[in-house]
Amino acid sequence: MAEKGYVLAIDSGTQSIRAVLFDIQGNEVAIEQAHYGPYLSLNPGWAEQRTEDYWSKLCQVTKALMARITIDQKAIAAVGITTQRGTVIPMDKEGNALRNAIIWLDRRTVSNPPPLGIAEKLLFGAAGVLDAIRYAQKHSYFMWIKHNEPHIYEKTHKFVQASGFFVRKLTGEFHDSVGMVTGIWPFDYKKLKWHPINIAYGPLGMMKEHCVTLFAPNEVLGKVTKQAAAETGLPEGLPVVVGAGDKQSELLGAGALDQRIAEISFGTATAMHVMTKKYIVDKDMRFFTWPSAIPNTWDIEMFIFRGFWMITWFKEEFGHREAQEALKRGIAPEAIFDEVIRDIPPGCMGLMLQPYWSPMVYNKYAKGSIIGFSDVHTRAHIYRAILEGIGFELKRLAEIVQKRIGVRFEEIRVGGGGSKSDTAVQIAADMFGLPVSRMATSEISALGAAMDAAVAVKMHSGFEDAVKAMVRKGKTFEPNPASRRIYNDLFNEVYMKTYTAVEPLNRKIAQITGYPAEE
Repeated sequence: MAEKGYVLAIDSGTQSIRAVLFDIQGNEVAIEQAHYGPYLSLNPGWAEQRTEDYWSKLCQVTKALMARITIDQKAIAAVGITTQRGTVIPMDKEGNALRNAIIWLDRRTVSNPPPLGIAEKLLFGAAGVLDAIRYAQKHSYFMWIKHNEPHIYEKTHKFVQASGFFVRKLTGEFHDSVGMVTGIWPFDYKKLKWHPINIAYGPLGMMKEHCVTLFAPNEVLGKVTKQAAAETGLPEGLPVVVGAGDKQSELLGAGALDQRIAEISFGTATAMHVMTKKYIVDKDMRFFTWPSAIPNTWDIEMFIFRGFWMITWFKEEFGHREAQEALKRGIAPEAIFDEVIRDIPPGCMGLMLQPYWSPMVYNKYAKGSIIGFSDVHTRAHIYRAILEGIGFELKRLAEIVQKRIGVRFEEIRVGGGGSKSDTAVQIAADMFGLPVSRMATSEISALGAAMDAAVAVKMHSGFEDAVKAMVRKGKTFEPNPASRRIYNDLFNEVYMKTYTAVEPLNRKIAQITGYPAEE
C-alpha cells in the first residue's frame, strides 16, 4: 500500500482555478490552472458566473494534473478546497444550480427591504449590529432573489458558496466549512455557528433550512463519489476537506499563527490579515473579523475592495506600450512596469493617491483621488502612486487594528499575484518599516488548503507541526530607512489629512451628480 505522503489542493479564485499537488513537506509537486470565462454583467453593477464553468474547469485541472503526475495516486491522502468568498448559488434538492452564481464583485441592492420587527430590533440592537443588519438587508443576495426571482427562491433547497457547490458535486453532500462563512449570512461569528435564533434569518431573506451543514476547517466533510471520480479523475473515496476562504487560507499558508505576524494578500481585492484567538468586532466596519482556517480562531481582515484590480485597470487603460514590449520579450507587463518605476523615488515626486476606485462598506461615498500632479509626472509615476496608495491605505487600517488588539506587528508576509513584484513588496517594507517576506511558493492560498487537509487526515499532528514542516519563506525585503522616513511623513502629514478633507467633497459630488444615489 502506498504511503500517504501527498495532498491535493483546489484553489478557485475569481478569474481562475488551480489544482496544486503538495508533498508532506509543503513542496509544490505539480500545478494545473484554467481560467474562467469573463463574468457576466447583465445590468450595471452586476457580476455573475456560469456555474457550469466552475465545474467544467475544476474537472479540467484535476484531470490534467492526475494524468501527468508520476506518483501512485493512492499516495494522495486528501483533497483540500479553498475558494473566493461571498459567492451565492441557489441549489435544488438534487444538487442542481438554479441560476448563475452571484459573485462577490456584484453590487446589486434590494430596494425597500422589509422593516425590522420589534423582536428583530431588540435582538440585533442588543448585539450592537443593528446598523450592520440594515446594511446587510439592502445588500443581501438572498433577499434580492426572494424579491426578484421568486420562482428560483421557491425551488431553492440550499444556498451555497462556490466551496459548497464543489463539495456537493464531489461528495453528494450539502456540506461546507465554518471557515468559508464571511459577509452577509445569518451566522454567529463569535460562537462560530449558524445563528441559533430563527428570527435572525428572515431579515436576510433566508430560512434556517437554507443553510448547509458546517464542519471545522480541519474536518473531513465527505468523500469523492464514483460519479465525481469519473468526471474529475480523482480517486474514488478520496477524503474532501474545506479549510477556509482564499484570504484566510493565505494567512495559514504564510504560517502567520502569531499576532505579531501580519500577511498582505496582493490580489484582485487587496487585504491585510492577522490571526487572533479573541473575537474582536469593529461596529464601524473598518475591519472585519471572520472565522480563520484554524478552528476556534479568527482572521481580522483589513480590506481594499479593488486593490490590485487597479493594476489591471491601469494596464488596460494606459499600459498598451508596456504590454506590447512584454509580448515581444515574453514576460508579464508588470515586469516591464517594475523596470520603468524602479528609479522613481518614494513619494512619486509629490504624487499621492487614495485607492477608493470602489467605495468602502462603511462609506459608500468614498472615491479614488490623485493629487500633486506636475509637469514631471508620467504614466509610470501614476503606476507607482497606485502601489503606494494601496500601501498607505493598508497602513491606515493596520494602525486601527493594532490599537484594537494591543499588539504591534513585527513582521509581514505577502501572497497573491502582486507579491511577485519586487517594487510592491519593497514599498510595503518601507511603508510599514518592517521586514516583509515573500513566501517560497506563490500558491500560499492553496498551501493553506493543503495544510487544513493534511491536519484533517493526520498527516501532521496539528497546525504548528504543519507550519514547521510545510511553510518556508522566500526572499525577505528589509525597509530602507530613508524611504521609511519619507513614507511616514507623507502618511501622517498628507495621506491622513487628505482622507479627512476629501470625504465631505465626495458627498457633495454624489449630491450634484446623483452617483452614488442618496438613500
